[in-house]
Amino acid sequence: MSAIFGMLRFDAGVVARNDLERMANGLAHRGPDGRRFVARGAVGLGQCLMRVNVEDRFEAQPLHDPPSDATLVADCRIDNRDELAGIFGISAAELSTTPDSALILRAYKQWGDGCAAHLLGDFTFAVWNGREQTLLLARDHTGQRYVHYYRNRAFFAFATEIKALWMLRDVRREVNEDQLGRFLLADLKPRDGATLFRDIFGLPGGSTMAVRRDGARDRRRYWRPAAAREHVGHDESYYVEHYRGVLAAAVESRVVRLIAPPALCFSAGYDSAAIAGLCGPLFAGQNNKLIAVSSVLPEGHAGGRPDVRPWVETCRRAMPYLDVRYVVHDAGLSERQRAASCMIADDIPFVFDHFLQALYRTAAAAGARLVMDGIGGDLTINPRGGMALASFLRRGRLVQFFRELAAYRRGRERRLLQILRSKVAFPLAPMWARRAWLEFRRLDPVQLRRFVAPQFAQQLKNARAVDPANMPMLQSRAHMRRTSARSLREMADAPRSHYGNEAAACGLDLTRPMLDRRVVEFGLAVPEDLYVVKGRRRHLARRALAGVYPHEYQSREEDQDWLDPGFIETFRGASPQICAQLQDLRGDPTLRRYFSLDALADIFGNARAEAIPPAIATYALRAFQAAAYVRWLGTRNE
Repeated sequence: MSAIFGMLRFDAGVVARNDLERMANGLAHRGPDGRRFVARGAVGLGQCLMRVNVEDRFEAQPLHDPPSDATLVADCRIDNRDELAGIFGISAAELSTTPDSALILRAYKQWGDGCAAHLLGDFTFAVWNGREQTLLLARDHTGQRYVHYYRNRAFFAFATEIKALWMLRDVRREVNEDQLGRFLLADLKPRDGATLFRDIFGLPGGSTMAVRRDGARDRRRYWRPAAAREHVGHDESYYVEHYRGVLAAAVESRVVRLIAPPALCFSAGYDSAAIAGLCGPLFAGQNNKLIAVSSVLPEGHAGGRPDVRPWVETCRRAMPYLDVRYVVHDAGLSERQRAASCMIADDIPFVFDHFLQALYRTAAAAGARLVMDGIGGDLTINPRGGMALASFLRRGRLVQFFRELAAYRRGRERRLLQILRSKVAFPLAPMWARRAWLEFRRLDPVQLRRFVAPQFAQQLKNARAVDPANMPMLQSRAHMRRTSARSLREMADAPRSHYGNEAAACGLDLTRPMLDRRVVEFGLAVPEDLYVVKGRRRHLARRALAGVYPHEYQSREEDQDWLDPGFIETFRGASPQICAQLQDLRGDPTLRRYFSLDALADIFGNARAEAIPPAIATYALRAFQAAAYVRWLGTRNE
């Protein structure tokens, strides 16, 4: 969880050390183990260091290679160190004292601008080539690390977090209205790296960008989520055999080199339990512990979704190396918590950021410097298969369709008509039909406009800033693997990693084994026929990890969400505080330009919150968070 930053001037000026110092100050929370930068005429580069792996003890960035006149800064964890060492002729003894950043610099010297494609791991880096007068930025394949940039006629600046760019006098905090509108109307597809702020962009995952001294830019894509050829077209035994090895390699590469015990956001669902179980062999014969932080409901809680405690305790009994830390879910959303989330996020905070930070603080207090979670498993190696019935029918697999339909009905005790409507007809229907049905159910995305000021909604429509086809409620998921690939692309292309800033604010490096490039390329090769077998979701995971999961997982039906153990209870609990805060927000003329605050007040003032469809409640919370953030941003500007 280090950070990088820098500037390249296009005019006759030189990079001021004061500017670099201010950028470093904006990233101080990411550099507990030191901050260094260099300014050489028109270019300046810097890094804030947090040591996570043993080789980080030898970091001394920025790195400079005099023969090539190349200077590098990086925020990285490189997993194919042995492979690169063999290519570069580095001995085992030398490799043990070689930091990851030095391997990236060697890769740049070997392959130039194409070096990122030869790396495996989580990384962002910047290289200034003094001979060619070019600055190269790169982001890892799946976008687990991230970097933002700003450009005007005089200079180009980049930094891990946007708040470091704001430290420069010329970078203003102006809202990108198109992006705000897309957020409010649930058009979630990333737009060419655009952020919530005008003229500030994020480099998409799997991409590099070269910036020349004259200001010209060349952005290239070196990777997209796709199935690896060697994993395509095999039978079930092949996928069972390779499943564990691929995922175990992703987990191992994240934990074997650590200088402190790892942590895991632990719901005890199939994804996080797989990660926890695969840590066991790595800790064998050692006194290591995996810090497992779990979101739970208060003791004695009645109603709503079931608690995850029983499943966490099941895993604790089977995995004695788990150091379980419970964090009790708090439905509160105080103004102080909201302001703290705004400061951290560099964007509209997620609805439950304040509680997420409690999980991260718990992990950090236990001594961790790295935290993992199971996000991405549903899209890669552990697909839920919720649209399997529609997929089988679409492909003419009638035997499988009727077999799984019967199993689905037996396992979930639902009416046949309800299953056919929600799991078959809706996913297969054309968009106009899906939209008509949602409108009939009062869930149509147009309903979301109730939270948007009419003039602003018209402005978005005139500019064609929002595309309804990008709204999740209207997208068909009958093509399950295609849906996963699209979601993975959008996740990688997002300007920042979900929860990355929140983890960094607590002194943690966030990484996701389920989004490892190897796991993605294997998961997208798994045939859809193996997503659900005989009514059992997670079929492949249960078979491949039969000796890793507790035996109870072979008959387990549904997962629990580690972050939100009771959405309606949370909505209802937060509503009084939100209503009070809305009274204050109503007096802001800027907010009235963007938001229908009266509609939000009606939603949160509804005495029967349970009667509000969860989708509408979710978007109401998002709209409130957006209004609160725009207000906070305006206050900061003042």
